[in-house]
Amino acid sequence: MPASPSLARSLAHEFAVEESVLSSKPDRPLSRLSACVFALASLTTVPLVALAEEQPITEAEHVLFVADHLQSIQGKQTLRYAFHRGGTLDKDLDDSAEFEVSDTSGKRTVETRCMTGSKKLELPAIEAAKGNPALLCFLERDIREMERLTGGKKWFFQKRIRLALADGPEVKPIKVNFAGTEISAKEIRITPYAKDSLRQKFEKYADKYYIFRLSDAVPGGILEVDAVIPDGAKPEGPKLMEEVMAFSRLEPAKKN
Repeated sequence: MPASPSLARSLAHEFAVEESVLSSKPDRPLSRLSACVFALASLTTVPLVALAEEQPITEAEHVLFVADHLQSIQGKQTLRYAFHRGGTLDKDLDDSAEFEVSDTSGKRTVETRCMTGSKKLELPAIEAAKGNPALLCFLERDIREMERLTGGKKWFFQKRIRLALADGPEVKPIKVNFAGTEISAKEIRITPYAKDSLRQKFEKYADKYYIFRLSDAVPGGILEVDAVIPDGAKPEGPKLMEEVMAFSRLEPAKKN
């Protein structure tokens, strides 16, 4: 359920105060790729030459945002992902997303269809694309969901996820079963709100964690992205919410 009006007002005020304090102090420089990704998530554009270069990007940022996930996709093809939401906090939801990759004459563009029906998010086409926009689709939807649940502001959650990735989380090599075959993959896990000074304002959701699984064996590189809100009162019980976007298939793009 969405945050109550009183909680929403409290969060909005506290987040605004906290952001004004943060903006008045030197902060860790915004990494080049994090800035680019979250500028896109805000549906704005930032020229790469204008992005800060002082802070080296972390391995996690490189794996998620720098690596060319789309290099194996030739011609015009469509990446399809399945989305599922489960848990006790809200109704189950099944949806999908698709990303039409056009790599012709050395120019690669991606058209994004992020979710469907009333859940559809309007995201811009991406020119000279390298990263898989499935990640952008998932995070943009997730941030809006956190706004709805807590009454907080979009930039607050964007920044916490950015900083969690910039802190250098482990990129763990793993083996996973995909389509009946064991493949090599990488896993990144972050808990961006767990140590936040404002967590008491949204305590129910503060232990939310994200898991990113990537593999070169899968077209588009992004195997699965999970966002999980555990139930602090029942650690061994069902999750409050678990959202998963998983690679489904790659197929030829439909002709117009």
